[in-house]
Amino acid sequence: MKCNTPDCLGSHAPREISHQVIYRERTVIIHGLPADVCPDCGDMVLTEETTIHLDGLLKATARSKSTVLTYECG
Repeated sequence: MKCNTPDCLGSHAPREISHQVIYRERTVIIHGLPADVCPDCGDMVLTEETTIHLDGLLKATARSKSTVLTYECG
């Protein structure tokens, strides 16, 4: 998929990333998050399925003390 960042000529490619999110006043780090990333500018795109699953992970984390998660789907 072609990158949508202005003046970038790169194309997104699937990768697993680590992503930091602030959720309910806590910083949570998610490892192994699937994303499409442009190797030229670093722009990232998450699928709708990934964001829905991530939302569920964050809600479950809110009940625990964990601040580091590993994204596992399935």
